Amino acid sequence: MPSNEVKGQNSKLPGALLLFVLGVYLLTMSGHTYSPDEETMLEVSRQLVTHGTWAIPSSRSLVEVPGADGRRYSQYGPGQSFAAVPWVATGLAVGGLFPKDQAGYPLRLILASYNALVAAGICALLAALGMALGYSRRASILAGLMLAFATFLWPHSRTFFSEPLTALLLLASFYLVVRYRYLRVVSSARKSGLPIVMLASGALLALALATKVQYVVALPAFALYLLWPVPSRSSQAMTPQADEIERNPQPTIADRRPLSAILPWGAGFVLGLLPLLLYNWTVFGNPLATGYGTDLKATFKTPIAEGVYGLLLSPGKGLVWFALPVLLAVWGLRRFSRKHPRETIFILALGVCIVALFALYTFWHGDGSWGPRYLIPLLPFTLLPALPVLEDATLVMSPGFRPVSLVVASVLALGLFVNLLGVLVNFDTYINLGYDDQTRHFEPSASPIVGHFNLLGQRVRFDSIGFNKPTEKLVFKSGFSYSEGDKTKGELLPRWTTGRGDIQFWPDLSHGPVSATLRLSDHRPPSLPRATLTLLVNSSPVTPQARPVPSMPITTDYIFSLSSQPSNVVIQSDTWNPSHVGAGERNEEIGLKLESVSVTESGQTRAYSMSESLPPPSYYPQPRWYYDPGTSHPADLWFVYMAETGMGRKAMVALGLPFVLIALACVGLGVRGLRAE
Repeated sequence: MPSNEVKGQNSKLPGALLLFVLGVYLLTMSGHTYSPDEETMLEVSRQLVTHGTWAIPSSRSLVEVPGADGRRYSQYGPGQSFAAVPWVATGLAVGGLFPKDQAGYPLRLILASYNALVAAGICALLAALGMALGYSRRASILAGLMLAFATFLWPHSRTFFSEPLTALLLLASFYLVVRYRYLRVVSSARKSGLPIVMLASGALLALALATKVQYVVALPAFALYLLWPVPSRSSQAMTPQADEIERNPQPTIADRRPLSAILPWGAGFVLGLLPLLLYNWTVFGNPLATGYGTDLKATFKTPIAEGVYGLLLSPGKGLVWFALPVLLAVWGLRRFSRKHPRETIFILALGVCIVALFALYTFWHGDGSWGPRYLIPLLPFTLLPALPVLEDATLVMSPGFRPVSLVVASVLALGLFVNLLGVLVNFDTYINLGYDDQTRHFEPSASPIVGHFNLLGQRVRFDSIGFNKPTEKLVFKSGFSYSEGDKTKGELLPRWTTGRGDIQFWPDLSHGPVSATLRLSDHRPPSLPRATLTLLVNSSPVTPQARPVPSMPITTDYIFSLSSQPSNVVIQSDTWNPSHVGAGERNEEIGLKLESVSVTESGQTRAYSMSESLPPPSYYPQPRWYYDPGTSHPADLWFVYMAETGMGRKAMVALGLPFVLIALACVGLGVRGLRAE
């Protein structure tokens, strides 16, 4: 194949990979945010669109800090919010076409495509970098696919955290430096353009700091790489393969004089940093001040050994478990270092700086998230040493069975399985099951990987029961406080009513009469009169049979008949507030406490499946609706949530169909482009 055809094809492959990954990411978006961090950055974008200001309204649900002018501002860097303005502007415009209580769905669904595009860009750029370093197209594309679907980048493509954008900017900055060093200077026009490449590289790193300032620790690694002179042309370690890019007949002048490369890079870095300094000066009154404050003792107090182990090896957050392809990088590190010693030093220096910083960080685990969130900017770099292994595994002409191919396929399959668990189950659901941080992070049996597997199994069983047998189940519709049962077992009882608790029963009426028993407790202090109870079945009052429970003087079983499917039962009583009568700190209007529910069909007690139906959130979503363990959404996917909003089929089609069509088009074009290889 002629050289220009090969190069043209190479330039298209990362684009095809981007389209394929983006298509899959769009189909597997969550369509919602996960944390106050994301909602804060979203609110900044919204204020920029609607009011042209960085200030945000004061709210307990946002992570805000005071500014120099007395107004409230986001704690986080401005880069993420500013970059997302087009998505937020589109989301607000589309959301304006929906009822007010549903306007948040279009906004967040459209915003979900933001990090999907960013993360897909990281995967494509990794593939391009692999080819720039001289590895085959197949190996480079496989590296991009592994990053996309066998690491925790996939679950994080569904969030609005700022780490993916930081990773993209860091990787793009490094990619430009690599291209600058390896591309042959074939004309004066290209020679004159090289300083622009370095200028852009420095500016990209500065923009990464504007997104998340903590990654300023990447500077030493970049400085080391830029100042390290290129070996002579006889060094085969630094020469890319001839069928991928043009060979360097000799080191360029810029390579023999590192300062001629670092000066334009430094100028770009300074220029790129100016907007961040101006933002800090305007908002906080000091160009070097940030929203993170200056209390270093409170910020960095984790023992470094604990943090390093937690980030790299712990069962709950360890890099090796949530990004299994890193093991291939360890395997290929020696061979990679022989061919690319400078790149190896860069990766190691970058890894040491980032891991050391966040190992000391009080919030080193970055919860709630899937895997070590703060290592996302390091993640694509850690996969570069895996390229020699992937090269061996993708050799087309090698005859016979190759064990390396089996190992690579196994790692890819296991990594896909692990991170699919992070996609299908909301990671905040498991966090709210009741395990403390220490247990969840360091106990293998409490690892989120194990927990998500169990949760997914529970939901599959529940949904299969509901699909195959639409009877013998009940749903807590509304009017109940949170469950006080064992959340690790998914228990929805006991729980307090809030004056009017609505339960929907789906009895099996085919075998005879059905009766339900509600065990209710009246925990009011003696100074208050006993509760007045009214039971409604299908909107009509009933007189239940009341049986006091032996040895439980405040508890009574109420028995009544169910004669329709479904049967709507309402527990209605007057309420009281414990904090107002000195009966505890609970500041909530509550009625009776529902201890248990049982149903008898033809004289036999049946084990009914229980679930909770929480109303969809308004414009500012209540996160509990998304990740409460009792809310058994089949999967943490946007179309699942959309079906539960009650917005109607026409609205769902109008909002969801464009995403499906765009996603399928991206997948189709991506597959076509990759197959052309």
